[in-house]
Amino acid sequence: MFQLFKTRNFSDYISDTFSFFKVTGRHYFSNYFIINGGFLLLLSVLFYLAFKVYFELIFSAIAPANQDFGIIESYFTDNLGLIIGLIIISVILIIFVSIINFTYPIIYLNLYHKNKGDSFTTATIIQELKNNFGKILLYIFKLFLISIPLILLLGLVMFVLTIIIIGIPLILIIVPAYLAWMNISLYVYLNSDSGFLNALGKGFTIIKNKFWPIVGASLVMLVIIQVILTVLTMIPYVFGVASIFTSAQNSGFDDNNPFSFMSIILSIVFVASVILNYVLNNIQLINSGIIYYSSCEEEENNQPKNAIEMIGSDHE
Repeated sequence: MFQLFKTRNFSDYISDTFSFFKVTGRHYFSNYFIINGGFLLLLSVLFYLAFKVYFELIFSAIAPANQDFGIIESYFTDNLGLIIGLIIISVILIIFVSIINFTYPIIYLNLYHKNKGDSFTTATIIQELKNNFGKILLYIFKLFLISIPLILLLGLVMFVLTIIIIGIPLILIIVPAYLAWMNISLYVYLNSDSGFLNALGKGFTIIKNKFWPIVGASLVMLVIIQVILTVLTMIPYVFGVASIFTSAQNSGFDDNNPFSFMSIILSIVFVASVILNYVLNNIQLINSGIIYYSSCEEEENNQPKNAIEMIGSDHE
C-alpha cells in the first residue's frame, strides 16, 4: 500500500508521484477511463469534426485553384446556427469533463486513504463525484472570477519583465507556483470544511512554507508532461507532413488531396493533444496531492498512527 501521509522533500515529491502510479496505476486509470472515457471520446469527435472543417476551409481558400478567402466567410455565414450550437455543446462538455478531471484525483486519494488501499469500487468514486459536483462547480466559477484579473495582471508584469530578460526565468517560477497553488487549494477545499477564500489561503500557506521544493517539483512535472505530449503528438505529425510532401512531389498540388490529408493529420494531432493533456494532467494533480498530504503529515503527525494501521495490510 502506498503511504500518503509522509514527510517529503523535493526528490520525494517527484519519486513518490511515480511510485503511487506504480502501486495503484492500473486501478486508478481503469476507473478514470470508465468514468471519463466516454466523455473524452465524445469530446474527441466534436473537436475532430471542428478542426477538420476548419483546416479544410483554410486549405481550400489557399489552394492554387481557389485563392479565395471568401469561402471561409461564406461557410460561417451559411452555418451560423449550427456553429453556435456546436460551440455551446462543446463548452458545456469541456466544463463537465474538466470538473471530472480535476475532481477525480482528489476523490481517489481521499478514498484510497479511507479504505487503506484501492479496495473501493467505481460506483463509490461516481457517488463521491456526484456529491462534490456542485461544490467543485462553485469553486471553478469563483476561481474563474478571481483568476481573470490575476492572470491579466501577472501577464502584463511578465510581458514587461520579459522585454528586459528578467521575466523569462520568472515564468519558470510563477507558472508552476500558480498551478500548484490552485491544485493544492482545491485539495483543501474538497477535503475539509474550508470556504473558498480559506482554501486559497491555506493553499498559499502550504506553498510558502516549502516554496522551492514544491515549485521545483511542479516544474519538473510540467516539463515531463510536455515532453511526453510533444513526443506522442509530433511523431504522427512529422510522418503525416513527410507523406504529404512525398505525394506533392509525385503528383503536384493540382488537386486538393494533399491538403485534405493534411487537414486530417492536423485534426488528429490537435485532438490527441487535447485528450492527452486531460489524461497527463492526472500526473500534475497527483503530484499536488502528494504535496498536500505531506503538508498534512507535517501538521498532524499521522505517520505513527498510519504505520500501526498498515500492519498486515501492505501486500506490495
